[in-house]
Amino acid sequence: MERVVYFSKVSMNSEEVYDLVENYELRFEITRNILSMIEHDFEFVKEFPYITEEGEKGINKVTYVLSIKDQDDESIHGVLDRTASIFVKERDEITGEMKSKPVENTEDIEFYYDVLHEYVAFISRRRFGKNMFNEALGEILNECARKKDLKYSFYVESFNLGMSIEEMQEAVKEDKDIRELRITYRPANPDECLIDKAIEAKEKERLKESNATERSIIYKAKGKTNINGGAEIIQDDLKQLVTMNEDIPILDLTQRGYVVVTSVNKNGDVKTTTDTKPFVKITNGMYEFVNTAKKGIREILRKGNICD
Repeated sequence: MERVVYFSKVSMNSEEVYDLVENYELRFEITRNILSMIEHDFEFVKEFPYITEEGEKGINKVTYVLSIKDQDDESIHGVLDRTASIFVKERDEITGEMKSKPVENTEDIEFYYDVLHEYVAFISRRRFGKNMFNEALGEILNECARKKDLKYSFYVESFNLGMSIEEMQEAVKEDKDIRELRITYRPANPDECLIDKAIEAKEKERLKESNATERSIIYKAKGKTNINGGAEIIQDDLKQLVTMNEDIPILDLTQRGYVVVTSVNKNGDVKTTTDTKPFVKITNGMYEFVNTAKKGIREILRKGNICD
């Protein structure tokens, strides 16, 4: 059966991102540290409050377990399990009314993580989508680093075909249902595709002087009217993304999740630029997954900007 393989960029947002530009050979040390800090059957637990339709409150525990199927000096092939409660309806034997009841459900995602080149490929599930996987993997990497006393900090964003400033401006302008808008910039990780550009751009990286590794601008609408994405101040903030690092094209930055525009509507639905044009491959069954993953990552690395 054909399955869609998604790709995400694993990036650092700790001070090592600046050190890598000065000394790109550090990536080998970082790769060794990441491979040593990720352990088989690593478990990570998150808790979320919930309210049922009947108004009952509780805590929903989500448990992630990362298991390793194969590992070499540069990569990990593994499975990430997500166990959480889903709510089903059943009739109360005493009152005869329908009530929500939590039932544990486990979904698993097979992944191939090319640690050296900072890309991960995976096949999502219905109840374990790609954004959920990205967030979970980032949190697991950070927890692994913390337990090993490493000062690394990671985030994971979907790798995509990229967007121009004009496309982002138009998308925000045309969306009439925005209650919250977030514009995020992070310094580019100097992967193999971007190292030359990053070296040229290091003196123009405006965020470095502040010692910060992320910059966000947030707009919120608290009244009856929604955010006007066509407003000059918002359009100007989007335009300024180009000036944050002028030597690295905006398409490269949006492809890898260094520039992300996120909008939330009144129902809490989230849209991001990273979801707009996902880079995907098709695999013919799970036995071909690793080969498909490797081919996809090689294509990304070979072409650099895959839109060139």
